[in-house]
Amino acid sequence: MTPGRERLLVVLGAVAAGAVAVLASTRTFATAVVTGVQAPVVVSGAQATPALAPLGIVALALALALTIAGRVARIVLGVLLVVLGAGIVAVVLPSVLDDATGTRGAISAVTGVTDVGSLVTSRSGTAWPEVGAVAGVLAALLGLVVVLRGRWWSTGGRRYRSDQPAPASTDPIAEWDALTRGTDPTSPDGRRPEPDR
Repeated sequence: MTPGRERLLVVLGAVAAGAVAVLASTRTFATAVVTGVQAPVVVSGAQATPALAPLGIVALALALALTIAGRVARIVLGVLLVVLGAGIVAVVLPSVLDDATGTRGAISAVTGVTDVGSLVTSRSGTAWPEVGAVAGVLAALLGLVVVLRGRWWSTGGRRYRSDQPAPASTDPIAEWDALTRGTDPTSPDGRRPEPDR
């Protein structure tokens, strides 16, 4: 695989990880039936883990920054992507391990009671916490790829940089002689341009 293709795949993967984390934050993490409340309490990812959406947005920004980053900046962004992926997993993991973790705050907001354990008659979770955790793991793995392989990727926008060597200068006397002979020194094939009619 060429370095350019590898870079493209990593950037697209990081974009996907960030987008999935943001998407998971908008979905239902758990539903609880609570005594004294007629409708079931539905807990979204943003309620269960408020930090999930911001972390996903930062992952998207890091992915876009990778498209223009230089060699040293790529290493820094790779480390940040690893830390960010671990952060996504850390904020989602409590909801993965126990549905009650994310529902307590939402049930307390509905009932006004802080100790909600005795009020919940049933609780069911969804797969969205696991999806968010997978997004975090993917972001962390892609960050490792950036740290280990990013130094071989090309840097975007190199042709517009001022540190590129200037084109070799030509001999003005040879150019003048070419004009005297009737040829165009600026033309690739040296032909005289046709006059306008």
